[in-house]
Amino acid sequence: MVFPYALLGDQEFYRNFYAGVVDLSLAEAFQFYRGALGTSEPGYFLFSFVFAPYINKDILFSVVNYVFAYNIFLWLIRNGVSRLLFPLMYINFYIVVLAFSAERLKLSLLFFLMGACSSGLIRYSLYLFSTLTHVQTLMLVVVAQIRKILHVTHRLFFGEIGRGSIPLIILMVGILLVLVLLKEHIESKLMFYASAWGGAEAMLKPLVFTALSMFYARSRRVEAILASFPMVLASYFIGAERVVIFSYFVFMYYGLQSRRGINVSVIFTLFYFGYKGFDLLFNVFMYSDGFAPVA
Repeated sequence: MVFPYALLGDQEFYRNFYAGVVDLSLAEAFQFYRGALGTSEPGYFLFSFVFAPYINKDILFSVVNYVFAYNIFLWLIRNGVSRLLFPLMYINFYIVVLAFSAERLKLSLLFFLMGACSSGLIRYSLYLFSTLTHVQTLMLVVVAQIRKILHVTHRLFFGEIGRGSIPLIILMVGILLVLVLLKEHIESKLMFYASAWGGAEAMLKPLVFTALSMFYARSRRVEAILASFPMVLASYFIGAERVVIFSYFVFMYYGLQSRRGINVSVIFTLFYFGYKGFDLLFNVFMYSDGFAPVA
């Protein structure tokens, strides 16, 4: 088990919150949450508030990691991705970061993946909770609906309005409600990140992954451009490091479906991020923080 070694960095704050939330009232716990983690997104707070009094954090989030990985590999199997690539997936840098560092984002992406594998009201409820856990996942929620948005837009252009438009309208209303609900939180984060990491230069990495997405999307290039656009735009305002993970996931979505993932770009990035992931795990075991030497 890796979790007992992950004690510093982001985990230090998550551990302090998880231990401190026990025996607090809901209102007291939320105030503590805002001070301890510097966020107002309620998803992770509610999840931890419910389980903290009963389950050890390392055990709970090891189970979360298992379910998260299960959903990733379930998608890979369903889409016929070559199992030769699976070992590199285990130590992929971004997956390791999500497993042992970016805990709120991991929980958010778990709900997103579960939503993507569901349908109807359950899907959109999971998408909503995913966004309320980490608002940046809103970009993936929009991306996941790109094909449906294009289809509905095409029908509306020709004056056709069907029942298929209703779920999309409900989703758009839900997105607006989330933006209103978290307006203050979003504005504060935008001001902080824009002053520190934003700008045209920050768009380079997302643009590279956008180009690769377009190449492997082939006949779906318009879809790939629209799917990548939110990340490119966001990187200008808040910096690449906060959103490039999403650009990478969009690229892998298309790249892994080309020749079952056996192509130059996918294999190269898997080896590169496999090395980075192994290095991060080494740092966790040696320094209790995957980013310790950088810090």
